[in-house]
Amino acid sequence: MHSTQVMLTSASKRVEMTMTVMTANVVMIDDGRVDEAVGSDGDESDNNDEEDYEDSDRFQMNEENLPRLKRNDPNVTVLAVNFTTSDIYAGDVDWEREGDCIGKNTHLKSLRIEKWGRIGGEEQAGANFEAFYRAVACNRSIRHLSMGNCLIRIGDMFTILSPFFEHNHNLRSFEVGRLCMDSRGTRLLVSALSRCSNTSLRTIKFDFVGLDNEGAANIVNALAKHNNLRKLSLELDNDGVEWCDALAQLLLNPNSNLEELDLTNNRFDNNGATALGNAFAKNNTLKKFSLVGDRSNTTITSTGWVAFSRCLANPNSSLEELNLSENDIGDDGAAAFAAALASNTKLKVLDLSSTRRSVSAAGWITFFNLSRNPNSALEKLVLTGNNIGDEGLASMLPALVSMSSLKYLYLDRNLFTAPGLVVFSNLLRHPSCILERFHLTNNGNIITNEGVIAFAHALANNTSLKTLQLGNLNPRWGNITARGLAALANVLCNKSSIDSIYSSNHTLQTICDSESSLPANLVSSLQLNRNNNKFESARWKILEHYFSDGVKNLQELLEMKLKVMPHAIAWIGRDGTGFPLLYNLVRSMPVLFDSNSEAKANGAGAKRKRICQKR
Repeated sequence: MHSTQVMLTSASKRVEMTMTVMTANVVMIDDGRVDEAVGSDGDESDNNDEEDYEDSDRFQMNEENLPRLKRNDPNVTVLAVNFTTSDIYAGDVDWEREGDCIGKNTHLKSLRIEKWGRIGGEEQAGANFEAFYRAVACNRSIRHLSMGNCLIRIGDMFTILSPFFEHNHNLRSFEVGRLCMDSRGTRLLVSALSRCSNTSLRTIKFDFVGLDNEGAANIVNALAKHNNLRKLSLELDNDGVEWCDALAQLLLNPNSNLEELDLTNNRFDNNGATALGNAFAKNNTLKKFSLVGDRSNTTITSTGWVAFSRCLANPNSSLEELNLSENDIGDDGAAAFAAALASNTKLKVLDLSSTRRSVSAAGWITFFNLSRNPNSALEKLVLTGNNIGDEGLASMLPALVSMSSLKYLYLDRNLFTAPGLVVFSNLLRHPSCILERFHLTNNGNIITNEGVIAFAHALANNTSLKTLQLGNLNPRWGNITARGLAALANVLCNKSSIDSIYSSNHTLQTICDSESSLPANLVSSLQLNRNNNKFESARWKILEHYFSDGVKNLQELLEMKLKVMPHAIAWIGRDGTGFPLLYNLVRSMPVLFDSNSEAKANGAGAKRKRICQKR
């Protein structure tokens, strides 16, 4: 019998975002996080450059809800302005007045401006927008500005907002989404960027359509002066090499402090991939890079990926997160990445999911054989949707064993079968395994009772895995029946004895998408494990499962040594869960709690003996 004393404390603080003032066009949000992120000196943490917005297109225009914004309420810090067809042509809308509420506001920290849908009457709508943007240009407190597509010419918009960019030194984040850019608009955007303080901007997100190669290069070149830029996301709808070269030069700038770069859905060719790889090899600040493939415009072949992968083998590279999902990596590209990973000691996250079958089963075997690295820093590996197969799974095992830092593994949709999963379950038995999350959904993988039972046995001594995501475990829809689920329930709570329950798995917390079809005892054990305190989970399981039948198993406590009994009593009665058992224990051993109980019992027995003798 084990006895453990645990002190639990709770000191969590919950910060809630609440919408307090709402209109169809205007939604004001009180958000305590913004005030906390901004210090008295006006500097904002780099981790709080962007703000979250609630979806506000469902609200209708209501001018009665604007007084807090008009009186410069210090609690109104986040503002979303959404224009819809009905709002644009409302006869009583005065955008000059609405805009002044923003322009003269000194507490507003985040402003998002959107236009929804296609609207006719460009001349009237454009005049309203111009009045609105002129007032916005007067604001000096906004730190995050996000603009969607608008009704006025792009160049006119940046011209009107020019004073905002020039004089608002608090601006930290600038986002422009899905705008059609012509050469004039590009030129004026470049002018606006040049007016910004070179120490203010931390985050930029641009999503442009119709941008030519020269314009894209000019925009990237304009970013070179912003030395404190930390996050850059560009979707420029252009496959020219000039802007790729400009981006490479930006990364090679010794004054650059860029840490995150997202080039998702851009059309790069082999030359662009090579230029970026060469720049990454020499850049020592960039930590996160994402180039999720554009399915309709992928032009990087294995040749380009081989050239790009060399940056991972360069010790000067600082990359820690790399997302290349949805790209045609190819067998040669996969082998090149594996060879680079074998010597890399900095990369923590790698996403090579959905390579569109460009990597064959043999290619994945080569990848795993080459990527073994005892000094790997990899913590998260995503290989979803790659048709790796059982042979690839078997070759993966020694590679993963060598990755002693790996905590998160995603292998959904890879055509694994029961025999392959049985072999792979040995990973969870390995003493170096520290996996906390393992995704292996039955969508694309054939998971049967044999596979689940193998994982259950492997989990018997595993103390790290919290999530084993197996997808839909409803017996009516899959290959896993009550027999497989019973094995999982037993490894989480083996009811044969107190010691067996105490030695059960108290770490695993999640095994599927929905628990509604799982047995009640399995759900109960998973929920108890979510306590995140293994000793308390063991205690609750012992009290709820082993002693759930009242006095049936009480004899095990009654035979305990008396010097251990006080500790057991304290352990049982720590909270309400153990009160019923404590009650039965007191009734079964009153001598422990009443010093006269034995004398009373002996006295009562002697009295009954005398009465019998008299009779």
